[in-house]
Amino acid sequence: MVEGSAKRLFRSPVTPAEITRRLERAMESQQTITVDRVIVPSFYRAFLNPEDFRTLEAVQDDLEREMANYLRDLARERNFTLLQHPVVDVAPDPAVGRRSIQVVAEMTGVHPGNAPAGASTRVESTQVIQSKAPSAPARQTNQSAELIMQTVNGTHTFPLDSNLVTIGRGLNNDIVLEDPRISRQHAQVRYKSRRFLIADQGSTNGTYVNGTPVTSEQVLRSGDIVSLGGLEMLFQQG
Repeated sequence: MVEGSAKRLFRSPVTPAEITRRLERAMESQQTITVDRVIVPSFYRAFLNPEDFRTLEAVQDDLEREMANYLRDLARERNFTLLQHPVVDVAPDPAVGRRSIQVVAEMTGVHPGNAPAGASTRVESTQVIQSKAPSAPARQTNQSAELIMQTVNGTHTFPLDSNLVTIGRGLNNDIVLEDPRISRQHAQVRYKSRRFLIADQGSTNGTYVNGTPVTSEQVLRSGDIVSLGGLEMLFQQG
């Protein structure tokens, strides 16, 4: 009896498998049945106690990507309909007890690659944390270009005035966007040979230009719509 109590008291922290099972249950429990299909949520947030979260933080991006792909495959297996590729965000929350998991599943907008005409992909919770200044004058370009993003808080303009601009949720990026669809290191824009090129950095939800996935460095042209996992920005070059 004492041994069993000790095991319960000192049981191992939350595992990725446990989080995945909770995500699966959330998908199954929040079905929307229409005339010809069963729609399930595409956006999942798993909240952990900060102590439990710390043990997974080093591999968080890989875990979120794997869990999202698992939910995609699960939906296909059970003939569920997803309105976009699943998004999984694992985050710390002091209100969650140790070794507990709290999951929130929501319907989100459609992905720009398969969006019906007039559909909106904007998530209202996007927050611009910062846009860091270039670290050295030598990195300045001689061309004028910018990314423009519309949010509920207004228009945000990000000048592309250095040879390399990184974009992501991590605070070490030049453009920091606090949005669950954005990976910590999501994309980068380089100025090379008098052109601006964008590349994906292994993000969970992908980088798109005019609805086409970016698989290698792609040239940007004024008027292009850049989508980071569904978060859209307009590229303009003077």
